[in-house]
Amino acid sequence: MRQAELSQLELLSHIDHLIDRCDDWPGEGTRWEPAQRARHFLQRVLPRVRSVRERLQMPLVIAMFGGTGTGKSSLVNAILGQEVTSSGRQRPTTLRPQILVHPEINFDLLKLPTDDCDLVRANVPLLEDIVIVDCPDPDTSETEDAFSNVERLRKFLPHSDVLIYTSTQQKYRSANVQNELRDAAAGCKLVFVQTHADRDVDIREDWKKHLSDEYEIPELFFVDSVKGLQEQLSGKQASGELARLQNFLLHQLSSSNRGRIRRDNVLDLLYATLNRTSNLLQEYQPALQKMKAELEKNTRGIQEKMSRQLQEDLLGARQLWERRLVDAVVRRWGSSPFSWLLRLNHSLGTLLGSFGLMRARTTAHIALLGLTQGARLWKQHQQEQDFTSLVSELNDLAVSEGDIEEKRIVLNGYARQAGIDTKNLTDNVNVQQLAIGSGFQEEFLHDAQKEVDQAVETLGQKNSKTYVRVMYDLLFLIYPGFLLYRIGRNFFYDSFLQGQEILTADFYIPAGVFLLLWCGLFLMLFTRRLRRGLKKEIRNLVSRLIQRRLHHDLFPALQHECQLAISQYEDLVNLEEECSSLRAEQASETNLASPR
Repeated sequence: MRQAELSQLELLSHIDHLIDRCDDWPGEGTRWEPAQRARHFLQRVLPRVRSVRERLQMPLVIAMFGGTGTGKSSLVNAILGQEVTSSGRQRPTTLRPQILVHPEINFDLLKLPTDDCDLVRANVPLLEDIVIVDCPDPDTSETEDAFSNVERLRKFLPHSDVLIYTSTQQKYRSANVQNELRDAAAGCKLVFVQTHADRDVDIREDWKKHLSDEYEIPELFFVDSVKGLQEQLSGKQASGELARLQNFLLHQLSSSNRGRIRRDNVLDLLYATLNRTSNLLQEYQPALQKMKAELEKNTRGIQEKMSRQLQEDLLGARQLWERRLVDAVVRRWGSSPFSWLLRLNHSLGTLLGSFGLMRARTTAHIALLGLTQGARLWKQHQQEQDFTSLVSELNDLAVSEGDIEEKRIVLNGYARQAGIDTKNLTDNVNVQQLAIGSGFQEEFLHDAQKEVDQAVETLGQKNSKTYVRVMYDLLFLIYPGFLLYRIGRNFFYDSFLQGQEILTADFYIPAGVFLLLWCGLFLMLFTRRLRRGLKKEIRNLVSRLIQRRLHHDLFPALQHECQLAISQYEDLVNLEEECSSLRAEQASETNLASPR
């Protein structure tokens, strides 16, 4: 198989895949009404796209298109060089569609609508590669004929590959015909011909300017159909613009160009459809963005409120914080005099209870002390549990049901402006459940607990660094060291060698009191250090919680529909861009006109 054939098959598979993706869009079921309308429109156009795709190697179908009296039938006769259709000055001349086909073409394979049509077989060389449909006028003045002619015309347009659009000096600005052309041009190549060259002024330049905003027009023709037909009937070759038009059609519409023309028509029709649907959905994007911003605003508001409440609760639970921080510091401090003091202070209640039990003399006394010690331990356990559950108590966040209902009503208003159907979105759903989605709440509480644990670890690590331990241990040892020196000197030196008396209780009692004060001073200084770091860390913790973007949302149902609508629009734009890219990659040099 040749490389060109492989490239053609690859391109066709790409086009088929693009068509299938358009057929699957928007994927998940949606409440977004514009997307539903866009899907209905796509589903009506895609069969025509597939029809063009399936007819790649069949003869091209050329439809004559133009207003009343523009000489469509005369032009057909002139192009073919034979009088195969009725023409004349009677208006309208063509009352029924006439299908001109070569005798050797299997007409049934074309699957053209033949109801209320005349089939004409003509042995003309040009008809070996094409089928010409001479359509009635879309702007006939009689009401009944006008309606039926337009309907007949529209029946053939989905099967047409090329439109030959005829006009005259008087008709080229006809609004009715141009409106029909605008609808018909999608998925078709175009040839523009000005007729009546024997009596009209050449208006091609002005005509081209008039059409240039909507169509790319490489060539326009100015033909005298009557003169051209007479020349050919007399055995002469057609001359002038008619000869140029015949050569143009023979070259551009040859069998070798069938696949290219129909391939381009498929992409043009698909692009026009996607462009129209994306423009429809684009109108709702500002409303969707407003809805998204309002949802984020409400989510951020509740998130900030919960974070501020957490800050107040954490600052109010200072004693619980200090207990956990001391535990974290002691674990890292190791064995040193000041760490022993911290452990002793931390376990003082337990030690006192143990001493009390050792001094108990009766069973009742032991039971009473045991009950007291058990109550103290239970209280301590409850305090630790209170700290652990401090974050989870945000479940009771004081957000009134009225506030939630008000937010929901406002958001539903934004959703309706964006085209999202909210009628059944909130049925049988508790307002509180709708407002504060469990996913949002669980994620926030999980993050808050994680931040609290991280803050404890950070403060514990910060307050147990080497320089902190060395500083506190050395300063703390000054007074205990002095006491040990004073007692040791008195016992080992002064009493043995100098004969002085051993220090009495008058020394030890004040020394013990000052030792307790010394220990209390260092505990107070270290606790103040922890508290300063604690307040700063809590502020940083709350700031991180406020700035963090949660994966879950406050109003999950509305948020899901909003994100789904935005995603569906983006998917459609991607399909449009991919189709546009294919059109640009496969753009071939042709003089056939086409929609922009």
